[in-house]
Amino acid sequence: MASYILPICLFIAALTIVSAVPADQTPFDCPENERYIKCDLEVCFKTCDHLKNFPPCPSIAAGCFRPACLCKDGYLRNAEGKYDNRRLVTD
Repeated sequence: MASYILPICLFIAALTIVSAVPADQTPFDCPENERYIKCDLEVCFKTCDHLKNFPPCPSIAAGCFRPACLCKDGYLRNAEGKYDNRRLVTD
């Protein structure tokens, strides 16, 4: 009977560890030309309009968790908030 206690304890420990990680804190797949970011406040320029009207960058708390898929560097979203396939040209 004692030989079953260790495997049962290990199973319970593994189950506890797996269930302790919230599902919303795991990275998700992002579309092409976008990247996963843990806190969307880290990126100040999110739309093409931001190139003309610079938004203030907010201060970010250390534990910020607002996961999002944001455009990779050089890409921005259009005015409707949809991904713009055109690559941002910076001269």
